[in-house]
Amino acid sequence: MPNLKIVALFVAALFTGAAYAASPTDGHIANHAYVNSYFHFEYAWPAMLKPDKLPSPEAGAQGAHAYMVPLFSARQGSQPYGVVVVAEKLHIAGPHSGGIQSSAEFIDRMAGSLRAGPILANISRSQKKGAQGMVFDKLSYTVSGKPASVMATQMGDYLIVFKCSAPSAAEIARLEGSALALRRLK
Repeated sequence: MPNLKIVALFVAALFTGAAYAASPTDGHIANHAYVNSYFHFEYAWPAMLKPDKLPSPEAGAQGAHAYMVPLFSARQGSQPYGVVVVAEKLHIAGPHSGGIQSSAEFIDRMAGSLRAGPILANISRSQKKGAQGMVFDKLSYTVSGKPASVMATQMGDYLIVFKCSAPSAAEIARLEGSALALRRLK
C-alpha cells in the first residue's frame, strides 16, 4: 500500500502544478523582473521605469476585445513614457477580420492603420532577433517628435506585444533592448 500512496501524491502534485499556470495573467514581480508562469518568460524592465500595479486575474478583456490580455506596465515617473506588455490571442475571428495569424501580420496591420502627418511621422517596419533567438516584428514611429515602437513575438497561440514610448532615442533604445532581452524560462 505505501506505493499506492506515493503514486497518489505524485499524481496530485502533477495536477497542482498544471492548475497553477492556468491563465495568461499568472504573473508576478520578483527581483526587478516581471515573471509570467503561464507563458514561461521573464522580463526585466529598465531601471528608469517604475512598475504599475499588476492587472487583476480578471483583467482579460471581455466581449469584442476578449483576444487581448494586459500583463505588465511601467512608466517613467509621472511622465507619459514607458512600456506596456499585453498578450494578444491569435486566430480570433471578429466581425471584420479572420483574426491575426502571426506577429508579422499584427505589425503589418498596425502599420497599415497609421497615417503620417504633422503629429505622426517616421513610420518604419523591421524585424529584430532577441537575446534567446526569439524573432520580434517591430513598428517604429514618432509622435509629436518623440520616439515610440510596438514589438511583437509569438509564444504558442499568443503574441507578446511590447508598446514602448520615450522622450529620446537613447531611452527608446533601452526600452526596446529590454524587450529583446525577454528570457524564456524552462
